[in-house]
Amino acid sequence: MGSAEGVYMFINNTDALRWLVCVVISLCLPFPMQKTGLLFSLVFVLVSARSKQRKFLFFWLSSVLVILFWQLKPPPALAPPQISGTVSAVSANSFILENPQGRFQVISENRPGLDDQVEVEGESSLFEENYSFYGFDAKAWSLREKLNGRVFAKTVKIVSAGKTPRAFLYRRIEAIRDPAARALAGKLILGVNEEEGGLAILLRCGFQVSVLIQGFGMICGWFWTDRSVRRIRFGAVLGIAAILHFPYPLVRLVLSEGFRMNPHHDKIETFKTKWLLLALLAPRRVATAAFLLPFAFALLAMFPARSSPRTARFTLSWTMQSFLFHTVNPMMVIGMRVLRWGLALCTLGSLAGLVFTPFLSFSVSLAGLLDQVLSWGGELPGQLSWLIVILAGVAGAFPKRVRMILFGGLIGIWTLLGWWHPWASLTLIDVGQGDSILIRLPYNQGNLLIDTGKPAALAQVEAMLQGEGVRRLDALILTHEDDDHSGNKAALIEAYQPAQVIETMTEPLTLHGLTIFNLNPDSETWQGNEGSLVLLLRMQDLTMILGGDAPAEIEQKILDQIPGLRADIVKLGHHGSRTSSCARWLQTLRPILALNSSGRNNRYQHPHPEVMQRLEDCRIGMFDTKQEGDIRIIVTPICNFLFTARRGFAIIG
Repeated sequence: MGSAEGVYMFINNTDALRWLVCVVISLCLPFPMQKTGLLFSLVFVLVSARSKQRKFLFFWLSSVLVILFWQLKPPPALAPPQISGTVSAVSANSFILENPQGRFQVISENRPGLDDQVEVEGESSLFEENYSFYGFDAKAWSLREKLNGRVFAKTVKIVSAGKTPRAFLYRRIEAIRDPAARALAGKLILGVNEEEGGLAILLRCGFQVSVLIQGFGMICGWFWTDRSVRRIRFGAVLGIAAILHFPYPLVRLVLSEGFRMNPHHDKIETFKTKWLLLALLAPRRVATAAFLLPFAFALLAMFPARSSPRTARFTLSWTMQSFLFHTVNPMMVIGMRVLRWGLALCTLGSLAGLVFTPFLSFSVSLAGLLDQVLSWGGELPGQLSWLIVILAGVAGAFPKRVRMILFGGLIGIWTLLGWWHPWASLTLIDVGQGDSILIRLPYNQGNLLIDTGKPAALAQVEAMLQGEGVRRLDALILTHEDDDHSGNKAALIEAYQPAQVIETMTEPLTLHGLTIFNLNPDSETWQGNEGSLVLLLRMQDLTMILGGDAPAEIEQKILDQIPGLRADIVKLGHHGSRTSSCARWLQTLRPILALNSSGRNNRYQHPHPEVMQRLEDCRIGMFDTKQEGDIRIIVTPICNFLFTARRGFAIIG
């Protein structure tokens, strides 16, 4: 809990923020670790509790019980191939269908309207669990959204059009001719087709509606008393929520406005009651941005940091983004208030544009300007959250006049010099039945990608690159031309503009202390697996061999040419096929550890039982992406550490 103590120490020793950090860290841990995180957080808080903090004890214990109860619910089952029901939500290539049996995701390019009655026929599929440091986990998302199954639709038949006010709004928006204005109005008014980052974060929290209600209340205050304004605000929020079928952000606003009706309420008791009710109403959303971001800022507003409120808001916003997403947008941290009001004006313009179309052009132009502002700051890796806490603590020791300037200057220097990534690392990306390996050099001196996986794995590879803050590749090495190794070559070259694209290697590649050799003598004369590059990497004192798809015949030739070859770590050839990683290869290399990249439930049964037996005979341990997900090795001057997305851990001497 060192990071919790760091945030707590830097923000004026505020009791409430100690609780906030415990809740955030616990609920944002990956699914298998949440119980452990909650337990340790509870112990931390109880040990350090003082009289003021005990006021929150009931709130904390109740939240813990809600989360633990939520985790006991069984995962979704297979959906029936033929279902019918009401469309409750739509996005670009799917929609949510509800009926008495539950909620189902339907994958279809033919998108019906909101609240339409439809009949669907197709193939059912389970939501896949994604063991990744940064990738999207469909199973966790399905649990959060209370989905009972998924169907890939062959036919979608609309039985009857929706007759609700929301359905009327949807049809009115779909009638807009300009595609950009239509897409923007759908996002702002109905939450259709949201993206993961950028302004969508604020939309998912409902910030634009809260700002609109605030502005509406200010105007009403010119004509009516405070009591009447509170009633009008509550009625407006309740009406909007009813029209939109009570989405989660609006439920939060309804509760807020409901408690505001009583101006003499106790703030702490109201705070506890409101957020506990939200947790009880939708316990699976407590680890999402829609719950955590408003919760964090509400807590900070109730217990402001007297010594440095600006730095406190900055650090809190940065830390929350890093916990919830794998990147942080600095402009969103700095300009949160301006972006909220800008989104509110865009929403107001889109609503007015449904009646008077010129307002739509205003909304599109303003949204484009907001996107431009967001792009100025770029995207920084979420790993910087620990750095922000440290630098904020350092800046807090200086006078107020120079505090923010010093804080920003330290962040800039630290980022430019790459101090936030002080060690080399190698990551096997879980791309299923394929290969993709990211190598990062110390202090961000270089980034290399070996192989790209199949086209279907592009999202996984890009999530890893974005999460690690990689904007440009120093080299892209392709071991051979098979689709599971080179399937995303064109897309990654276009997106990350590698300085070198290496498909044949006759000379060693050296880059800032990293040396890569090609051991395969036939890589230029053979095609297919026989021509696959077999790479030897030396990172500081760690030697690794990546076997590509080279068969045993190539392994034998390599050993004949280099009889004393050794390696600390070996990546199994051809995803663990019995045609590679022969007994002589393993016995000669004598690695401490073997790594493998294979797909879950792959039809080749990789890694093959024969290979597993060879590893056992040589007493070589193995980590495989199909069980562990992403696998990362961090190389330090003292020793080397291995981490996996499923919380596997090892120390490599």
